Amino acid sequence: MKLRQSLNIMGALCLTAALGSTPMIASAAEAKTAQAANPQTQTISLLDGKQTFKLQGYEQQPVPGGGPGTMYVNKQEKRVMIIGEEEIPVIARGGSDADFLEGGKSIKDKQKQASPSYTVISEKTENAHGLPVYHIEATNKMGGNDVQQATLLAVANKKFTVIQVISNHKDKAGHLKAVNNILGK
Repeated sequence: MKLRQSLNIMGALCLTAALGSTPMIASAAEAKTAQAANPQTQTISLLDGKQTFKLQGYEQQPVPGGGPGTMYVNKQEKRVMIIGEEEIPVIARGGSDADFLEGGKSIKDKQKQASPSYTVISEKTENAHGLPVYHIEATNKMGGNDVQQATLLAVANKKFTVIQVISNHKDKAGHLKAVNNILGK
């Protein structure tokens, strides 16, 4: 019972990180920001190095509305990523990483509750360099715009990550490339 409650806490944290400022996230890609002349490459390392990838051409910004995580905006590609990493609540640490990841799969239901236009296209658990990553692909409407949205959940070392990749619905190839970069494909 305590594990189920903490998984609900994780779902709430994920939902806050992912959707807390949905209309502002969609408009953030359009916001005027100062970018360096040369696209900067940043290495993102999460879960004590078990989930690592590079982002090129993204500007780091706070999540609108003070939400948890960090937002990365690539204006040229019209893509936004929100990356969050949190400690697993102490009450949930008695279960395995697989148990916690399984409980986190309810995020798709919470996203549907928050945004009626959220529609799951596919969901699967993938292996990213030995790390199980739960991957949801969906379509949504944010700020009046049709978007393609990937949610990636991973758990390791008493921490969990939620990564949202939000792309223009017309750029399916670019969206897939961004997601595959995170997954190490």
